[in-house]
Amino acid sequence: MAQLIKLQDYISRYQNDIFRYPSQFIRLKKENYKGVLNQWEQDKDQLTLEAERDDWFEEDKESKLKRFFQRKKPPEEEEVVTEPIPNSELELKQAFLNQIFDFQLKWASSTLQEVSFLDQYYSTNATLKYFLTRFPDTFLVMYEPLFKIQKALIEVEVVIVTPTSVLCISILPEEEVTYDSLDQRKWVKNKNQQKTNIVNPNISLNRMANTVESILNQQEVDFPVHRILLARDAFIKAQTSSKHTTYVDRSNYEYWFEKQRKEQTPLKHQQLKAAGALLEYTQVTSIKRPEWESVSDDF
Repeated sequence: MAQLIKLQDYISRYQNDIFRYPSQFIRLKKENYKGVLNQWEQDKDQLTLEAERDDWFEEDKESKLKRFFQRKKPPEEEEVVTEPIPNSELELKQAFLNQIFDFQLKWASSTLQEVSFLDQYYSTNATLKYFLTRFPDTFLVMYEPLFKIQKALIEVEVVIVTPTSVLCISILPEEEVTYDSLDQRKWVKNKNQQKTNIVNPNISLNRMANTVESILNQQEVDFPVHRILLARDAFIKAQTSSKHTTYVDRSNYEYWFEKQRKEQTPLKHQQLKAAGALLEYTQVTSIKRPEWESVSDDF
């Protein structure tokens, strides 16, 4: 599961110590999943025994596993939602990732001393969840960050700091359409024989990559930057405008996706250095946490 190190202009624990939190997250995730898996196997065996005795567990009996899969709704709703106990280990893994996704939003919007007001839009954001739950633990994700360059704020889409490079990703709408180039500034979107002109997506993608490269150069961090134009359910016929840009569409998406998923390289010092440099140039909007609130770094 990739790590969310920056979300919009929210305060992030990773900004406090980028050399501590990525490895701490991986350790906590492994420890927690091992505990959840063990508890699930115990509960499954216990329920099987009780079922054989026609003594199905009482409604008021609550296992550690059941409590783990309780999710609190937003404060204004004041309600606890309990997910069903998984029937298979595959379901268990998915349910576990859902819980860790919620936890990641916490780390990406608060520290022990400060907190940002999290827009609940991100709790159900399918694109954000896709990048976090489908990629390796060593991928560090910045989602819609606001970079501060001199006095200007530059909002970009998705930046992922992998162990070997920075991926600047611009996403085309996930529709069954075909994109083709018209000129340097315009592309054509063709859907059901209806053509619509759109702004060349390379413009914003190049701005994102140039911003990232500028920051790394300013901080004297030597780390490759790659541009990715991502269209999972569409076709891109346009010719690539740069040798540094990769078009990932319906024709080659599975290959690209599996390549990212199989990345086995551990966290690298230069990777963390690059992530720290980028975080240093991001906008932060937060307030002091109330003194009576007690928090920890644990799951």
